[in-house]
Amino acid sequence: MRKKITIYYLILAIAAVSIMAFFMWRAAYFLYQGEVEEKLVFSAKLITQELSEKNQKQEIIDFNQAAAQYAQVLSGGELKRTRITFIDFTGQVLGESATDYRLMGNHLNRREVREAIEKGRGMEIRSSGTLEEKYLYVALASPETGVVTRVAVPMVQLGTLNRKIIGSSLLALCIGLMLTAVLAWRFSHILLKPINALILAMQRVAQGDYAARMHYAENDEFSQVSEGFNRMTTQLGSTVAALQEKNAQVELVLNNMVNGLIAVDSKQRIILLNGLACKMFGLESVVDALGAFFIERIRNHQINTMLQETTATGLPMIKEISGGFPEEKIYRVYSSPFRVSNSNEEGWGVVLSIHDITKIKKLEQMRTEFVSNVSHELKTPLTSIRGFIETLRNGAVKKPEVAENFLQIIDLEAERLSSLINEILQLSEIETMTQDTEINTYLLGPLVDEVLALFAEASAQKEISIAVDIPSELVITANRNRVKQMFINLIDNAIKYNVEQGWVRIKAWRTVKELVISLQDSGIGIAEAHLDRIFERFYRVDKGRSRAMGGTGLGLSIVKHIVQLYNGTVQVKSEPGEGTEFCICFPVKTKHFS
Repeated sequence: MRKKITIYYLILAIAAVSIMAFFMWRAAYFLYQGEVEEKLVFSAKLITQELSEKNQKQEIIDFNQAAAQYAQVLSGGELKRTRITFIDFTGQVLGESATDYRLMGNHLNRREVREAIEKGRGMEIRSSGTLEEKYLYVALASPETGVVTRVAVPMVQLGTLNRKIIGSSLLALCIGLMLTAVLAWRFSHILLKPINALILAMQRVAQGDYAARMHYAENDEFSQVSEGFNRMTTQLGSTVAALQEKNAQVELVLNNMVNGLIAVDSKQRIILLNGLACKMFGLESVVDALGAFFIERIRNHQINTMLQETTATGLPMIKEISGGFPEEKIYRVYSSPFRVSNSNEEGWGVVLSIHDITKIKKLEQMRTEFVSNVSHELKTPLTSIRGFIETLRNGAVKKPEVAENFLQIIDLEAERLSSLINEILQLSEIETMTQDTEINTYLLGPLVDEVLALFAEASAQKEISIAVDIPSELVITANRNRVKQMFINLIDNAIKYNVEQGWVRIKAWRTVKELVISLQDSGIGIAEAHLDRIFERFYRVDKGRSRAMGGTGLGLSIVKHIVQLYNGTVQVKSEPGEGTEFCICFPVKTKHFS
């Protein structure tokens, strides 16, 4: 504080002296400029008068020579480096003392020349285009001779005056600063002594020492401050102790709630909320929200409308709200009114209890979609089976060839139905698992060979070549059946949706942190629009073609859940007609992989 007071005094002194020096400089500058201008006018009048006399005597005037002579005479006095120019009323330069007048352009557009022709006298300060220096120009017109006499001096002559004024200002500034610094230091010491004592006592109180007291002997305004501070700390200590006990109880309840809680008064200012509510609505902190208006902190139109209705009617409400939150969530909000009646306000306050039901809603949606998809998938083969059985009953059974064909189709549909049920059971089992069992360590290469043996006939029918590049020492620690099922589903798809005489490449390698498995094929590929959804249950890129090939739509979903069971990731790259590549990464430093 002492430093600030001293600085403020110094700034005040600098400002005062600077302003005074500025106005003194301006006054002296313009005064001197006016004197120079009057001297130039006087000189111009003498020259004009002498030219008029010569004109009356009909003497021939060499204006260029006259300009040089007059400039020499004037430059010998106070007006150093005086410049004389003679210009006729058309703007043509007749003579010039500082340069060759024949090289100078028409001067009719010069302000001082134009004003002299129009009003008899003109003045301007500007840079000379010929000499590239700033001049003060004064011009007088003589109607008798038809000549404008222009007298000019460089503005640099005012520099001496500027230096004198600046020197005086700096001297005054230094003296003022020294005096101000001494006075400011003394005054700040007297003023800040009781303030520092008060600050020390307040710091002790801020640190929780409510026994801190301020002692001030002088009988002035600060003694009243001292007494008031001591009374305040005594009362504050008692109040804080009681509040801390109550706050500890309230915080214990709020912090252990599984739901968000917000309470507002009758003016819809937030008076209470817990940390979970802050997280739900993206608030920075509980302290930042307390005391603020609800609508300023909670930017959700549905909840704001609900709060307005509860405040107006005094009736509780329940709503399910989605959207308008930092995360994609679904909340069930309960609004419970309470009566506020005191000297400051009266009306209905509201307690909002917010329950996160996102998982419940997603489970309900997944269950509905699953039941719908399962019903649809089961209905197709059952309808086909029942139709063929009905046909056989109506007489087709008496035709051996037809009956045999129908029985083969019924067998295929039954097999398809059995596969669908098995995969649904597998998927359901994997989804409900949090930790796999029967974990063993074994070589990965032989496991892949076992799976490829199952598809030897299918690959041979389509003349598909399969290449495996897996190091012989590469091992995997996992449930053998799960990993085998993963490879079965991937290789089955790679063969089914491949082209004739195509190829499949299976690679595996280990990095410092991951076990990576890549399965690439030359098949029909998948459009980009489908890549984000191919791991969904019952999702098919080409539904008709998938069913015709016996696909259930659950294979890739099973693959995804097996990978997730071991904390791994699966990615797919594909383009129509360019084939597909699945890349699976298992972390090696987990309880499942080593």
